[in-house]
Amino acid sequence: MSICNLLSPVKGRQERIADERQVRMSRTRELVGEEIIRVATQCFSERGYQATTIEEIAARVEISRVTFYTYFKSKEELLQTIFDRSLSAYQQGLEAILAADLPRREKLRRVVAHQVASLTADQPAIRVFFSEEKTLPPQIAQRVQEVHRQIDRLLEQEIARGIDHGEIIDVDPRLLMYAFAGMCNWLYRWYRPGGAFPPEMIVETFSQILESGCLRSQEDTRELPVLERLHQLEEHVSEMKEELKKVSRHLRLKGEQ
Repeated sequence: MSICNLLSPVKGRQERIADERQVRMSRTRELVGEEIIRVATQCFSERGYQATTIEEIAARVEISRVTFYTYFKSKEELLQTIFDRSLSAYQQGLEAILAADLPRREKLRRVVAHQVASLTADQPAIRVFFSEEKTLPPQIAQRVQEVHRQIDRLLEQEIARGIDHGEIIDVDPRLLMYAFAGMCNWLYRWYRPGGAFPPEMIVETFSQILESGCLRSQEDTRELPVLERLHQLEEHVSEMKEELKKVSRHLRLKGEQ
């Protein structure tokens, strides 16, 4: 047996140990990266982006400033990561709802639920999103605006299709989209976890407002042909009355002769 054959099992074990160590290091690095994002989100939410320092974030994660820079090049890059995550998760969820083979009424209800869930599930991230949006560095602001436009177009197109099919009141779809987004987005100002209005109640209330305010009710949709037929019958009855009056007048004149 050659020396190579004798060493082969040892080499194989060493490679497996090295691979396992690499996996553990990769997982550890991923966990530390997630912790940096979580802590930074909390700090930005409590103190604001400008007032929060890299040293503060690093201290709360229990890493050095040097280690921080092995994960993120700057505080700005960290903020962009937080924004990208929030917007990407929301957009993907919205696209999945709108692509589903569902009645439009159910789609819009699910959009409301998705919007409410996005705004109530992670309060620190939402506070950062809305409070820092106006003071974003130009590069991040441009990216955020583009994603906002994509999301707005998705909603506007769905509303426009609903209008074309007679399921939604005939108003400017962009204006209706802004009304819907405004109703939901204001949540970040008043929603409090464990408060008087749980997310389920908010979804139900907002859905009722949406349906009673801009969707034709199902009863109205079903009764519309019946009302049209009743109107036609009324016209026929009126015409018959006029004909009967003529016949009655004719018979009376004939009797007098």
